[in-house]
Amino acid sequence: MPMDASSSFLYDDQTYAEPAGTPAAEALFAVRVAGEIARQLHEAGRELRFSLTPSPARVEALLCDIDGIVLSRLSASHVLEIATGAASFMGARA
Repeated sequence: MPMDASSSFLYDDQTYAEPAGTPAAEALFAVRVAGEIARQLHEAGRELRFSLTPSPARVEALLCDIDGIVLSRLSASHVLEIATGAASFMGARA
């Protein structure tokens, strides 16, 4: 069934707004924090890696050394804690 774009609800002034063009201050802050954590991980010879589990609907988070050796499997909540700076990554255990 063809639709006329001019009559589509996507273009109704009440339901569609153009993006503001700049991220929210909270998003910029979160990116800065995550960038700092990534820098600290790198300086400590660590990195976070993500991979699909046997079930492609699930993602596994791994704390690895710079050679890719898995040091720890992390829960999603621990990854978020690390990314926000709320938890240490040095002795991470899931």
